[in-house]
Formats: sequence, structure tokens, C-alpha cells
Amino acid sequence: MIAFVGIVLGVTVDRKWLLLPGGIVLPFLAQHAVQGWCPPVSVFRRVGVRTRREIDAEKFALKVLRGDFDSITPGSEIDEATDVNQVLQAVKS
Repeated sequence: MIAFVGIVLGVTVDRKWLLLPGGIVLPFLAQHAVQGWCPPVSVFRRVGVRTRREIDAEKFALKVLRGDFDSITPGSEIDEATDVNQVLQAVKS
């Protein structure tokens, strides 16, 4: 959002506003790409923004609690393709 505002202000008001996305946002993005962390991440975490991995883990845990995997019995004598299809169906729902 900050980068977008800086670009809009740089195009419409004054070119000095282009320092905002280029001088602040871009280094944060580069740091996040290299290290996987940057200072705004802790702010986002406090606000409640979650990663895709956390959301997927929560969805999986809720499906386990709901009983979506109860029909799948581990180590049974059923065809493996059927087991895979049952798991995929349970995960997709």
C-alpha cells in the first residue's frame, strides 16, 4: 500500500515521492526475500496477519477435529489408490 501511494504521489505531485517506494519499501522486500524477515513483519503479526502455512495447518487441524479423516483407516487391506482418493476428498472438502 505504501509503495502504491508513493508511486501515485510521485507521478501526480512530485517525483521526490518516488523515494518512498524505492527507498523504503524496496529494501524491505529485498531483505524479506534474502532473510525471510523484515521489520514490518512483526507489526503485521501483532495485527493478526498469518502466513499461508499457518492458515493451511489450522484448516487441517479443524478437519481432523470435525472428523473428516475418520473413514480412513491406516494399515487396512484396502487398495492404496482408494486410500489416496479418500484422503484427497477429505482434504478438499
